[in-house]
Amino acid sequence: MFEGIWLPIVTPLRDGEVDIEALERLTDEYASRGISGIVALSTTGEAALLSDVERVSVLRAITQVAAGRVPVIAGLGGSDTRAFVQDVRALEKWNVAGFLVPAPSYVCPDQAGLAWHFGQIARATSKPLVLYDVPHRTGVSIEVETVRDLAEVDNIVAIKACASERFQALGPLPISLLCGTDEAFLACLEAGATGGILASAHICPDLLRDVRSLVMAGYGEAASRLFARFKSVLRLLFAAPNPSAIKAMLALDGTISPETRMPIRPATPALVTQLEFARALLDDLRAVAPPH
Repeated sequence: MFEGIWLPIVTPLRDGEVDIEALERLTDEYASRGISGIVALSTTGEAALLSDVERVSVLRAITQVAAGRVPVIAGLGGSDTRAFVQDVRALEKWNVAGFLVPAPSYVCPDQAGLAWHFGQIARATSKPLVLYDVPHRTGVSIEVETVRDLAEVDNIVAIKACASERFQALGPLPISLLCGTDEAFLACLEAGATGGILASAHICPDLLRDVRSLVMAGYGEAASRLFARFKSVLRLLFAAPNPSAIKAMLALDGTISPETRMPIRPATPALVTQLEFARALLDDLRAVAPPH
């Protein structure tokens, strides 16, 4: 189940409020574009800046539109393991296929503390859990041996890995490895990843699928050549705090408003100009890209 290209979907905003209609349209569009699944309430979805009521509204909208089409997992977050457990119990009533679970932020527990944290959450639900190793946000890494120990828990089924320098150390694993760093997607696939949870899937899900398909079919050199042709675009999409550039690029054709929630500022006019050129580059590349 946890393979292919997963979309950590943005939360459209308008005049300071969640734009539910735009979110429903966006979910409908991507559910029809061949992605493997959707992650709601992710970092890209600005989940940390949403109220509890907004988070429920967002998850309800996404799961209702995606129901029966693609699986939806919900992101968790925070510092207190007890709050994680409460969130799981509150959110699993919706039609979610699992949860994306990071280490507790800021408190920086040791590896035994991390194992306890993930174990408590796993025991609170029968739904699958995807570990989220994102040390630049949480302040602590999930070490390889901890991952291997946690893989023995029945419903811990995958890990989203964001520290590219550790990809080789992580693979092969007894659970699925998913890339969480867009510009390192190819390196993660080469280390044994089955796919990725990638914000850039808002912009180029087809090209990301092509790269994965080429790697899986044994055409590594072709995958490398293709990836090199749009890697600069992936880098540009993170030139401002996520998801500013993603939203700005989606706004170029009126898909959503470019609005973000402070303290995340919208993309600057200079960045928007660069994104316009990037869109043209992707259009040219699609004209010569290999079939899936």
